[in-house]
Amino acid sequence: MKIAVFLYSLFMALQACLGADPSGEFVELHSCDLYTGGCTASSESTLLGRQLFRIWSINQGTWNNQDLGNLKAAVLELGSVNLAENGALADNAEVFVPKGLPAAQKEALLSWISSQGSIPAPTRVVEADISYQRLGSVINVAINHSISLSTMAITKCDSGACGQALWYEPQARCSGFEVIASQSLNIRDAALNFSWTDHDRPNVFLASFGPNGSALDDLTCR
Repeated sequence: MKIAVFLYSLFMALQACLGADPSGEFVELHSCDLYTGGCTASSESTLLGRQLFRIWSINQGTWNNQDLGNLKAAVLELGSVNLAENGALADNAEVFVPKGLPAAQKEALLSWISSQGSIPAPTRVVEADISYQRLGSVINVAINHSISLSTMAITKCDSGACGQALWYEPQARCSGFEVIASQSLNIRDAALNFSWTDHDRPNVFLASFGPNGSALDDLTCR
């Protein structure tokens, strides 16, 4: 018994020294509906879904011996196919990281982002003011003056009689997720010569990631 207690204490001490991988929550926004009827999903799958925006809020964790706790990061991806489809790859992307990070911490953050899913080359890295606030299903995101997003909950049909269903899953690694709606979206990116506005659509994943997940108890995660 004493040996077991000693080994457990040693394991916890080593884990504290080495640090756990980053964990927290992220929002993944698509330009097609994620929870919808079959006819809508079929038509949008060939016409829409060419844009994807994702923002991570890291609660705690380390990567490449760098503490990434309390950092925010985002990526904007553009493609010629529906990026909500499993395995779909974007043609261009921009990654947003907080301003003023030390070089080693910035490189570790970029390395961790790359580990979460395929990001195309070339990818432009932008240092930005990144704001992420969540209260339940209501999320407000702002990046510089070029990206703003607010979300809200959606009402699902429990009986299934309305014909709505989940058609996609998050493209980034996650441990649980829920579909919510974009209340308002405005993205204007001069570098990519791109603009994207949207509202009132079930096109947002709210997900947890990492070994410790995130406090999404107020949502019903898959």
